[in-house]
Amino acid sequence: MAGAMIPRAEPRRADNRCEPRLAGVANAALLHFRGEDHSVAVANLSSRGAMIETALQPRIGERVLIQFPECSRMEGYVRWVRDGRVGVNFGYVMTLVG
Repeated sequence: MAGAMIPRAEPRRADNRCEPRLAGVANAALLHFRGEDHSVAVANLSSRGAMIETALQPRIGERVLIQFPECSRMEGYVRWVRDGRVGVNFGYVMTLVG
């Protein structure tokens, strides 16, 4: 799923997030993606993930490393890709059991 978006049947009507997203906590980050470091803009951040702005096209589920100013690198996984923005979930990967 190289940058493919999974379409919704209808628009989201409620914000079901379990914690708020904070804008302005970090404006930029270093993203280690496919063996190279890239400077990316940070749209918002929470303890569980970040929305970054980039022209990169990662695959959903792809592993990345992200580093915010004054912090250590941390592992993340791509959860969604849409219109130059990428949702990164920190620290674990979900697996489907079928």
